[in-house]
Amino acid sequence: MPIEVIRENSDSGSPTFNGRLRLRFLSWISIILIITLGGATYYIYNTQQTHLEYSLKNKAYAIGQFIALISPDAIYSYDVTTLDSFVEQISNDVDVRYAQIITLENVPVTTYLPEDIDPKTIASWISDNPGQVQFKSSQDTNSITLKFPINDGEINLGWLVIGLNTSRIEYITQTATVFLIEIYTIIVLILGSVIFIVFKMQVLNPVNALTTGATRVAVGKLDQDVPIISDDELGRLAHSFNTMQREIKTDREILIGFNKQLEEEIEYRQKASEELKKLSMAVEQSPASVVITDTKGLIEYVNPKYTEISGYSAKEVIGNPTKQLGADVEDGALLKDIWSTIEKGKVWTGEFCTKRKNGTVYWESAVIAPIRDNNNITTHYLTVKEDITQRKAIEDKLLEQATHDQLTKLPNRFLAFDRLEQLIQHAERNKTHVAVIYIDLDNFKNVNDSLGHSVGDELLILLSKRINDQLRKQDTLARLGGDEFLALIPDLNDLSTDLEKVVTRLLSTTESPVELHNHQLNITSSLGIAVYPDDGTTVSALMSNADIAMYDAKHAGRNTFRFFTKDLNNKISEKIALETELSQALELNELYPVYQPILDIAQQELVGAEVLLRWKNPQLGIVPPSEFIPVAEQSGLIRPITDWLFQRILDDVNVWSNKPDNFWLSVNVPPNYFCDTSFSKAISRINQQAENAGIRLCIEITENLLLQGDSNVLNIFEHLSSLGIESAIDDFGTGYSSLAYIKKFPLNHLKIDRSFVKGLPHDEDDRALTEIIVLMSKKFGISVIAEGVETEDQADFLNSLDIKYAQGFLYAKPMVSMSFNEYLSDHYSPVPTP
Repeated sequence: MPIEVIRENSDSGSPTFNGRLRLRFLSWISIILIITLGGATYYIYNTQQTHLEYSLKNKAYAIGQFIALISPDAIYSYDVTTLDSFVEQISNDVDVRYAQIITLENVPVTTYLPEDIDPKTIASWISDNPGQVQFKSSQDTNSITLKFPINDGEINLGWLVIGLNTSRIEYITQTATVFLIEIYTIIVLILGSVIFIVFKMQVLNPVNALTTGATRVAVGKLDQDVPIISDDELGRLAHSFNTMQREIKTDREILIGFNKQLEEEIEYRQKASEELKKLSMAVEQSPASVVITDTKGLIEYVNPKYTEISGYSAKEVIGNPTKQLGADVEDGALLKDIWSTIEKGKVWTGEFCTKRKNGTVYWESAVIAPIRDNNNITTHYLTVKEDITQRKAIEDKLLEQATHDQLTKLPNRFLAFDRLEQLIQHAERNKTHVAVIYIDLDNFKNVNDSLGHSVGDELLILLSKRINDQLRKQDTLARLGGDEFLALIPDLNDLSTDLEKVVTRLLSTTESPVELHNHQLNITSSLGIAVYPDDGTTVSALMSNADIAMYDAKHAGRNTFRFFTKDLNNKISEKIALETELSQALELNELYPVYQPILDIAQQELVGAEVLLRWKNPQLGIVPPSEFIPVAEQSGLIRPITDWLFQRILDDVNVWSNKPDNFWLSVNVPPNYFCDTSFSKAISRINQQAENAGIRLCIEITENLLLQGDSNVLNIFEHLSSLGIESAIDDFGTGYSSLAYIKKFPLNHLKIDRSFVKGLPHDEDDRALTEIIVLMSKKFGISVIAEGVETEDQADFLNSLDIKYAQGFLYAKPMVSMSFNEYLSDHYSPVPTP
């Protein structure tokens, strides 16, 4: 790889390339500075010399012109003495080497010469040209010879020859040049040092860091990034280097993974024949049906499980075409979806209903996938199927249980509300009316109290059948709970005629005497009626108004009916009054929690308690939670009440003297507050306080909350799970129970409603449903808590199903904090620490 060329210096430990870069930079700086210094020296030397020569010539010119002007008279008189004095005066100048006055024929007139000058030498220096001439003397010295004409008017009498000595110019020039070189050298050294320091900081240090990083990369150390010293190109280079290093690390890890996979592949290929044999045996003995077809749907292989489930032998199906890949699917749209998916090279997963050879119908869950060769071309299709008929039956049973009343088999509250919503939409489109009839049996409680619940249940079944027989096929009769029923009458045109007939029949059928167990029972009913759209346009409004009308019918003497009118708003006023009292309940300390123990059935050990809210009002007395909790939810008071409840629980816990290890408290949180963002924030703080107090929290919610399918609900559940808070579905089985949401949400407990536990262990339906719930909970790793356990037989049966936890009057009733503290002291004593 390219990075292997970088090596660490064995002596210094620093990268070799760094030293080479520094040496190269110093060399180039030195060369550039030397060239610059040499060029500057050369320029200064020539400039200085030229300037001095120019000055010297100007001085000689001035002297020569002067002598040439004053010497004609001396020449005419041939006054050699005067001329010699002129020449001597000129020659005394330090820059004048000699001076002579000569005739036109170059014959010297003056006799004065410096002692070291030979007249013959001077004669050789003098040129016939009348301008400035430079000669080189035989002594290798430089001289400048100047000839100035001596004229008398226009008559040329001779020449004044002056020889200038340039040796002093050379000295001055050299001295100045040396001085300037020294100055420039100092400047260049300082400038070079500054440049080097800047270069080192801005270039060498980042390069050194990059080199060090590259060295680490070369030896496989990829965890430390190169420091980014600057924001320039080198900084960006360092950033890119770090990115490259991370990519190298990733690639290296991938490569290691590939190497490992390659090793495994080699090992796999070495064991190919043995593994292929094992695979063949596994497919043959697979608990799932396996079918292999070609790309046209011709079956090439089926395993024994396929034969076992479908009833078809391998000989009967191999080679035969099956457009649905071995499944007798009659749904054309489903078949089209299957082929459209797998022909695109994708995997199809889903469920379908099919038939066995004997004609019986069963459900299968299938995965159909293309098999590709080494060229990624699909050669076959693989189908793996599982018989899910039993699971479908369980889901259908749970769906039936969730949407229908278990006693009367009528639609329950959830299904009734769903149908009413559909009827409202239908009526809105067709401009028709929908009647909502709230039916409450009068004095039904007396039957339960006097003859027992079993007789009361038989009476409810009989009356529900009677009432349902009086309705049309398009009408709906639902049981809301207890002795309350709901009739939905759609497509009404003439309210005064059609609706009164229906109501009259309903009243008549319920007041007819009933013979049960040698008892003649006379039951009447009170009916409240609200009509869409006159009395409301929503499910909640119609139900509320029908409820108000029903209570008005009861107050009118029972066995009658009432239509909702505006005069019935006083009922709403009563609810408002209840809400007003409830809004002051916290401030007046009228609310308080009670605690019902939860025990491990097998070990008979206390593991936790459910927290229940109670309200005692001076005017209203003990108000049941079923009355004030809905009011609190509708008014928004449930949030401060729930927050207060959590804090009150923590205060109580801190007072309790004894608590088992891993003791938990289950608290019901209403759906509208559970989904509020403030709950997630508050529960984090509450959970921390609970942990400090030595307890765990479990949040109980209703099934209907899960039906929302809101991602926010799932996020809250995951937040609770991350905090270590457990979650439970309260009253499981009374709502819309579905395996889908149980699988989707991180639940810890299912609480079986007391209505199922009540019939145990003798009621077959309750036994079957309880067993199904336990089986399902084990499948998903969820524990079960049974509510309303009142007898030892119930507890023994629940224990036989391996249900872990239970609560009910068999163990203890709900208790206030002080009583529960005493209960803890009586039933749990920690082992003293030695």
